[in-house]
Amino acid sequence: MGDRVRVLVVEDDPDTLAAVATTLRDADEFAVWVARDADQALAVADELGYDADVLVLDLDLGHGMRGDQFAAEYRRRAARTTPIVVVSGVPRARELARSIRAAAALPKPFDGEELVRTVRIFGTTSKRERSDPGE
Repeated sequence: MGDRVRVLVVEDDPDTLAAVATTLRDADEFAVWVARDADQALAVADELGYDADVLVLDLDLGHGMRGDQFAAEYRRRAARTTPIVVVSGVPRARELARSIRAAAALPKPFDGEELVRTVRIFGTTSKRERSDPGE
């Protein structure tokens, strides 16, 4: 698991969460952690030392913090910048993704190959930075 890209998926819908996690795990190059709301995601992020290589984030997380609020809190606590891939069906998702400086935004329903390709691109670079912080 140490050589895989570390991905934290934050999604409140259980079916979408399972689909995203399964799609990434099936690619066999990602270590995937999941959370159903922002509070759970912060607890998981704390266990990971706020050092995920990529965050896959829904913008509408139901009750509690919204996705943009979670992103701000994660960044406040993290020692390095983590790319965010927004996967959301909310109106104006791309605009909202830009406002939180997300690396990419994919609509729901998402295309599995596009998700894997996007996470691979941003995750590989981020993993390299995690592995070689001095370079």
